[in-house]
Amino acid sequence: MSQPSSSSDPETPESELEDSLNILEKPLKNGKKVSEANGEAHGLDDYIQMGGYVLLVCLAAELLILPQVSSMFYMMYAGAAPRVLSCDNTVFDSQLEGKEICFEIDRIGNCSHPNFQYQFKSINVEYNYFCDTSKLVKNSISIQMIGVLTGSIVFGQISDSFGRKIGTQFASIGMFIGWLIVVQSRNLLHFTVSRTILGFFTGGSVSVINVFIMENIPKKHRMWINMAITWSPNMPIYSLFAWIAGDWKTLAYINAFVCLPGFFFFQFFIHESPRWLVTKGKINLEDNLNMEYAKTVKQNTRKTKFSYYHLFVTPRLAITTAALAYSYWATSIINYGVLFNMEKLSGSIYWNSVWTGLMRYACNLSFGWADLKFKRIGRKFIHTSGLVIIFISLSVVVACYALHMNHEMKDVIRISILLASSMTSQIYIADGIVANELFPTPIRTIGYSFIQTWNRVGVADYWLALPFCCMIFFSLIDTFSFECLLPETKGRHLVEHMPPRHEWWFGAGKVDKIVEEEEDVGEELRPLEA
Repeated sequence: MSQPSSSSDPETPESELEDSLNILEKPLKNGKKVSEANGEAHGLDDYIQMGGYVLLVCLAAELLILPQVSSMFYMMYAGAAPRVLSCDNTVFDSQLEGKEICFEIDRIGNCSHPNFQYQFKSINVEYNYFCDTSKLVKNSISIQMIGVLTGSIVFGQISDSFGRKIGTQFASIGMFIGWLIVVQSRNLLHFTVSRTILGFFTGGSVSVINVFIMENIPKKHRMWINMAITWSPNMPIYSLFAWIAGDWKTLAYINAFVCLPGFFFFQFFIHESPRWLVTKGKINLEDNLNMEYAKTVKQNTRKTKFSYYHLFVTPRLAITTAALAYSYWATSIINYGVLFNMEKLSGSIYWNSVWTGLMRYACNLSFGWADLKFKRIGRKFIHTSGLVIIFISLSVVVACYALHMNHEMKDVIRISILLASSMTSQIYIADGIVANELFPTPIRTIGYSFIQTWNRVGVADYWLALPFCCMIFFSLIDTFSFECLLPETKGRHLVEHMPPRHEWWFGAGKVDKIVEEEEDVGEELRPLEA
């Protein structure tokens, strides 16, 4: 086999090209058969082998995921509403739930001197927000999520245009600076603005790193690696951070510190995604990899600047985008609805978070092992089984409230809610893997970023069990849409190229112009096709 050649790009350092090139060609140098059928590679996925560099990618991912967890779960502690023990001369029954105490406060009128009980000194305690006024903090969380959603959109475009590594590093530095701004907050308005800025970079980090992982691990190991390197095992770690900190400012300083290890590790040990470099024409290898680049040229999409509307240019892409976006939306109602109201559950806010993380991780590892061991267990099975458990758990909660047994069954309600929240982890992971396996490389980060924008919605407050009824309803729709509209993707190669332009609904241009441009590159491609 002839030696691979590379064509460098002015914006890409030569050393970066060589490192990325070595990642792809290493299996061939060792003389390993990449394809069991005939010893040949049929796509970029066949060049990625399990080895030392994959382990470095996993370690880098873990170092970047911890800051993401620190940012996304911060308001679980910093926005925790305190329990009102007494109001002026009125002492409340210790058996009452938080909402029931607030109903009593509304009944008696003004509460000028409340006495709080809290496990973590949140901004609610700092600025005296409780009951009705605590909703201002919940509204602040919703505003902060706008930053996360905006960051996902912007960094999706940055990643697909300028590279996964640039996007990741930019997001990490932004998160570090953002935390230093948060600790300077003097009121809820300043806090909300600074957290929204921080959320912008957090959303960017989340949208880029998941795509980077998928592009740098073998397809056989996608599920279990994503199940093992995820948010769940970091939840107990973050609970420890919160317990040590004790207040929102100290925890913000800790969060700033955890942003640094991932940045430096990624800078010195991790290279740009070879898949992105090949697609952009920044490395051009012979044989199979050369053919991948040639296909991009032949499809007349190499110089196209892809954007979010390209997620809908064909019926299949539109259905995929809509189904995955809805799945994220429905799952997030359950996930964040529980996490940002953890203080309302019985028991310790720290231990509830720990048990949620441990239950999530136990389920993740079990399904990751099953995916690797059994051929029949694919993405759909993992997604649907999680929703079935959520449906059963939330049905128990609704039944307890409907029968007015919420006081007697508070431990059952607590366990059921935590179990439902735990199942959202495997649904997120399954959705993310399917998204990366179905979206073509030129729009992969854009696609993943788009479905991330459906990551936070709240429910009305008319009945204690109403949010859980809504969760059940949305989960049922998610189950049927995922099962009926999306294909099983286990064992599939990642999609490298956009669909041919003649299949596009819009933006395809004139057919004769496309044919003419393809004829122009015909001589260049003919030796490769041979």
